[in-house]
Amino acid sequence: YSCGDGEMNWTDWEDEERLGLGWEGMEGCGSGDTVGMLLNLDEGTLTVYKNSRHLGVMKDGLSGSYCWYATVNEDDMVTIKRGIPPNIDNTMST
Repeated sequence: YSCGDGEMNWTDWEDEERLGLGWEGMEGCGSGDTVGMLLNLDEGTLTVYKNSRHLGVMKDGLSGSYCWYATVNEDDMVTIKRGIPPNIDNTMST
């Protein structure tokens, strides 16, 4: 996920790499925004949330082992943690 424009990049670490791909619901983010990603291994999907609002499924057809990585700019921050995804009605679960 690229915060500037919301595009996705992915690789299978062997022979395929895709950069700058669009996806339905993609949105960029800015200072103060929180981006959440829900990896559902049962469904093979990666869903994106921005400020607790569901944007859409960024990638489907996922299976196998995964390695998370993040690239950040000078003033950016990344935290990877387990959490409860927002409800469908855009409110936080309790």
